[in-house]
Formats: sequence, structure tokens, C-alpha cells
Amino acid sequence: PGHHIMTTYRANISQEGKYILWGRAKVSDKRDNSFFIQMSDGLDNLWEIEAGNYWHWDKVNNKYVADPVKFDLIEGVHTIKVKLREDGTKLDKLLLTNDIGFVPRGEGGVSEK
Repeated sequence: PGHHIMTTYRANISQEGKYILWGRAKVSDKRDNSFFIQMSDGLDNLWEIEAGNYWHWDKVNNKYVADPVKFDLIEGVHTIKVKLREDGTKLDKLLLTNDIGFVPRGEGGVSEK
């Protein structure tokens, strides 16, 4: 099924390997707690985020596979598509890393876009 694309990002990968994607999200209600995430031409991952009316970092997961999703990426440009599932989930930052143990910290400024 097609899902409405909210935004698309491009990432230039210089080193092939397994990557995880973090997002900084704010979820006020369990009825509005997810996005679909698609890496390049891969399948949609149903990313469910813990509810709590505050900004926090969360690894992209998939309700139907092991948490977190590990993307096998080759060197080159990849697209990350964030697709709407519900209208109440907020997302303001993404971080793609091949350091599986890395945990982003801090709030930073909230994007107004």
C-alpha cells in the first residue's frame, strides 16, 4: 500500500555497513505514535514510538522485525522517506549512524519547520 510521503532526506554514505536511524520525536497520544520509514527502495518499516508529551530520541524500529531496524547500506546516496500514518506525531530530527552503540543525547533547538 502507498503511504503519504511527509518528507524525503538524502544521505551520502561513505562506508558500507549496517546503519541504524534515530529520530527525535514527540508523541502525545498512543493513537498518534508512528510513522512509516523507507530506506532507498526498501520496504516500509512501521516505526512505533513511545508516547510521552516530550521530545526524545528513539531508534527506528519495525513492529514486525527485531528492534532496532539495521539497514544494510552500500557506499553512495540513499533516500530516507518519512511517511505519515497518523497526524499527531511530531518529528524534528533524524540521525543515521553506523555506530550501533551510539545514543544521541540532548534536546538542542526544536526545529520550527
